[in-house]
Amino acid sequence: MKRHEYEIFSAGQIGNLTLSNRLVRSATWDPCILGRRKMTDEVLDLYRELALGGVGLIITGGLPAFEARTPEVQDAGGRGLSYDDVRIEGLDRLVDVVRSARSDCKVVAQVEASYPDAGPSAIDSPFVPEGIRPLSTAEIHRIVDCFVEAIVDMQKCGFDGVQLHAAHGVLLSCFLSPYTNRRDDEYGGSVRNRVTIVRQIVSKARETVGDFPILIKINGTDYVEGGLDLDTFPELAQEIEDAGVDAVEVSGGMWDCLVRTEEELGFRPVPAPESHTRITSSGKQSYFLEYAERVDLQVPMILVGGNRDIERLEEIVRQGKVDFIALCRPLISEPDLPNRWLAGQGSSGTDCISCNSCVHAQYVHPGSPEPGVTTCVFKADKQQHRMAQEWLSSWVEENVIA
Repeated sequence: MKRHEYEIFSAGQIGNLTLSNRLVRSATWDPCILGRRKMTDEVLDLYRELALGGVGLIITGGLPAFEARTPEVQDAGGRGLSYDDVRIEGLDRLVDVVRSARSDCKVVAQVEASYPDAGPSAIDSPFVPEGIRPLSTAEIHRIVDCFVEAIVDMQKCGFDGVQLHAAHGVLLSCFLSPYTNRRDDEYGGSVRNRVTIVRQIVSKARETVGDFPILIKINGTDYVEGGLDLDTFPELAQEIEDAGVDAVEVSGGMWDCLVRTEEELGFRPVPAPESHTRITSSGKQSYFLEYAERVDLQVPMILVGGNRDIERLEEIVRQGKVDFIALCRPLISEPDLPNRWLAGQGSSGTDCISCNSCVHAQYVHPGSPEPGVTTCVFKADKQQHRMAQEWLSSWVEENVIA
C-alpha cells in the first residue's frame, strides 16, 4: 500500500471541523510569547513552518486563561482573576500565518491555567513547600468565567477551535484527579463532581460560541498513588465526553510523580513526566495507547506520547480506538515530518531521539537573556545538548526520593 492510501493520511472530523489528515501537532510550550504577552515573529515563523510541514491540525502552546494572584494582592489591588491581564497581543496574526501558509491546515488554541499556591484541595506537594490552599467556591466561579472569556476571544481571533488543557497537573487536571481533588462539595468527591468545572466551562462557553469545537487534553494516569490510573480512567473519559467536548487527547503524568524512582514509575523521572526518554525501541513507543484502548467514546480520541514510527501509527489508527495521532518532540526536530512520511522519504521513524534536551532549553534558555522558540538542541548545538543531558541527570539526583 502506498503512503497516500494510509488511513492516517485520510481526512478526519472533529465536531464541525474537517482535517486533511490524522496527524496533530500537540501543544508545545511557547515560552517566547508568555513573558512578553505578545506574539513574536519567531513564533509566527515556527507556526508557518509547521503548517507547511503537512500536519493536519496544529494545537498551540498553552495560552493563559488568567494570572494567578494571591488573596493579598487581590485585596490590595482591588482585582481578582482576569483574562484581560494575560491576553496575548497579536493572536490573530498566528491564525493568518497558518492559513496563508496552507489553507487546509487547521489551528486550535490551547487554553490553560496554573495556580502555584492553590488548588481544589489542601494537599502536601513535594514541589510546593508552603503547601496548597483550597480554592473557594467564589474563586472557582471566577476561574470558570476566565476560561469562558478566553474561549470566546479565541473564536473572535479566528481559531478553528480551542483545547482545554486538563492534563499534567495544571489547574483543571488537579480538579479531575482524586489525588489532588479531595473536596466534598459539587466540585469534588465522585468522578462526575470532579468534572463539574469542565462541564460548567463548556456549557457556559457554548452559550456564546455555539458549536465552535472545544477539545480537551486529560491524563489517563497521574503516575501517583491515589491518582488517575488505567482502571479509573474509563469512567473519567466518559464523564468528560458527557460534558460536551468534541475530542479527547489522552496523555499522562503530573509533577508530583517525579519524586518517585525509575523502578517505581517504569520510566526515567525528568521534569516533563509526559515526555518519556529512552523510547527508541518499538515496545516503549506510543506509551499512552493502553489508556485509549480502555475506552469507547463517541467523540474522536487523540493519542499523544512517544509516537515515533509511521508504520506502527498506521496500525494504531486502523485498529479503530484512536482517531488522531499527536506529535510534539518529533515536530520540534522535524517540522516537515508529515510531508516526509507521506512522500516515503527516509526511514519510517523520526529524527527525534527523545533526549528531552528541548525541555532543558524551555526551562533554562541557555545563553539567552530572553527565551526564544523551542528548538531541537541535539541537532542545533552539541555542546548545549551535553549541557542539557547533564542538567537532566543532576535534576534527577537532586529531586528523586530514593
